[in-house]
Amino acid sequence: MILGLYVTQGWAEMDGNGNYWPAQPPGLPPAFYPTPADPLVSPDFAGWWRRSFALVRRIWKPALTLQAILVVPMAALLIPSQLMLAEQQENLQEAAVARPGDIAPLADALTVGFASLGMTFAVLLISTVATSITARMVVRAATGQPVGLKAAAASALRRVHAVIGWQIVGLLLAGLSVLACVLPVIYVAAVIAILPVVATLERGTGVGRCFALFNADLGTSVSRVATILGLNIGASLALGVVSVALEIIVGGTAGNVAGSVLNALYYLPAGVILPPLLVTAYADMRARREPFSTAYLAPAPAPTPQQT
Repeated sequence: MILGLYVTQGWAEMDGNGNYWPAQPPGLPPAFYPTPADPLVSPDFAGWWRRSFALVRRIWKPALTLQAILVVPMAALLIPSQLMLAEQQENLQEAAVARPGDIAPLADALTVGFASLGMTFAVLLISTVATSITARMVVRAATGQPVGLKAAAASALRRVHAVIGWQIVGLLLAGLSVLACVLPVIYVAAVIAILPVVATLERGTGVGRCFALFNADLGTSVSRVATILGLNIGASLALGVVSVALEIIVGGTAGNVAGSVLNALYYLPAGVILPPLLVTAYADMRARREPFSTAYLAPAPAPTPQQT
């Protein structure tokens, strides 16, 4: 059964642009028009927020199970990475005092830095795959299907090559935008925030599709994505403060390990809450660009005996 009608408060039969809903061309089956009861498409920010957390309540158990499984390899990458960086920083400071002008320690630091960057990149890819699987859980919940980890993973992993490939392209684009100053970086980061969802749910599309959806209605897109990024940044800053406090209080290797474990554990709640926000943001962007409702994401009906 699709999510209840309580998510429709404040709809007032209008879309996010002030047009009466549904503002869609004729000829589609009625189920393909977004209605006030649509569990993904919202007319305004409040509706988006309600729908997102209604979906969080539907998927949190299998999503948390997924994150608990993946937090182990993430921690196995994050902890050595942080320890390597901390040790190299100490070595670099000692070498700068003992042997001023010697560039050999700097070369070692760069080597360790690139190794740590590679580990962090691997963690990001694992997180991207987790987001893809959780996005499938969200779609299954919205379309009235059973929400289970096995079924969602089986569906998402068929698209994992595209999700990872496009995520790498998006990261390279974000890296190149650094050369063009701060504002382009912020814009590109906002656009590619929905990239894992786009690559999971749409075949043959990627970064270009993200730009098209984001630019269709900037007010809608910016409000959703800015909220998601703001939540993520705020939580990361709070986590950073706690991690630094742990390193100061505990000190040494134990403090670094405690901070790294805390960083890995952050993915548990983030992996449950953020994907529903991203999927519903994607749905709102798409509905403002083209005919779209949750019905488009429903599985095709099985063929009848007469059709086989």
